[in-house]
Amino acid sequence: MNFDMNTCWSRAVELIQANFQLLLIVAAVFLLLPNVALYMLIPDMQSIVDPTADPELVAAQMTSFAGPLIAGGLFSMTLQFIGNASMIALMSDARPTVGQAIGSGIKAVPSLFALTVLAFLIYMLGAVAIILPFSLVSGLLGSAVIGIVGFIPVLVFVAWLGGRVSMAMPVMVFENTLNPVKVLSRSFALTKPKQWPITGFWTIIVAIMVIASLIFTSVFGLVAAIAGTGTVGALILGLASGLTGIVYGMVLCSAAAAMHGQLTGPSAEAIEDTFG
Repeated sequence: MNFDMNTCWSRAVELIQANFQLLLIVAAVFLLLPNVALYMLIPDMQSIVDPTADPELVAAQMTSFAGPLIAGGLFSMTLQFIGNASMIALMSDARPTVGQAIGSGIKAVPSLFALTVLAFLIYMLGAVAIILPFSLVSGLLGSAVIGIVGFIPVLVFVAWLGGRVSMAMPVMVFENTLNPVKVLSRSFALTKPKQWPITGFWTIIVAIMVIASLIFTSVFGLVAAIAGTGTVGALILGLASGLTGIVYGMVLCSAAAAMHGQLTGPSAEAIEDTFG
C-alpha cells in the first residue's frame, strides 16, 4: 500500500480529463437537475438557505415544509449516491458503458444509505467520548472556554473519520463489495497505513472547495437577490447549487478513485492493458 498526495492529485486530474464528457453527463443528470428541481418545487427554498435570514423565521419555515424538505432531501441524496457511484465506475479500468456505470451506482444505493447510518453512529459515539471530559471539566470549573476548546479534537476526529471511510464507495464499485460492514472494514484497512496523510489530503481538498463554493454561491446569491424571490431567483440559486455539486462530485470521486488505485495497486484490467 502506497500513498502520495501529489501523485494522487495528478492522477485524479487525469481521470477527469480522460472521462470529462461522460462524467459531465452523469453529473448533470444526477447532481445538477435534482438541485434545480429542489429549489423550483419547494416553496420559500430561497429564503430558507439565505444566510442573512432571521433564524427564527427560517426555523418556522423549515417546520412548515418539513415533509417536502425531508422527502426532497432523501430523493436528492439517492440521486447523488447514484451519480457519484456512477462517476467512480466510469473511472475504473474496466471501462464500463454509461448504462453499466449507472447500474453499478443504483446497485450501491442501499449499501450507501446503510453505510451513512454506520458512519453517523461512529461519529456520534466518538464525538460524545471526546467532548464529555471537556464538558465535565468545564462544568466543574465553571469555564465555558474549556468546553469550546473540546470541539477542536472533535473536528480532528471528524476529519480523521472522513479520511478513514473515504474508500467506501470505490470499494463498493471497484471491488463489488456491498455489505456495509465489510465495506467499512475494507476502507479502514486500506487507509490505516497512511491514515494521517490521507486525512490531511482530504482536509485540504474539502477546505479549498468549501472556500471556493462560498465565494461562488455568494456571487450567485447576490444575483438571485437582485432577481427577487420568484422563479428566476430560485432558478439561479438552484443552478449555483447544482454547478457546485458537479464540481464537488467530479473532484471528490476522481480523488477517491485515484487514491484507491494507489492503495490497492494496479487492477487486473490495467495490467492486461499494459502487457496485453
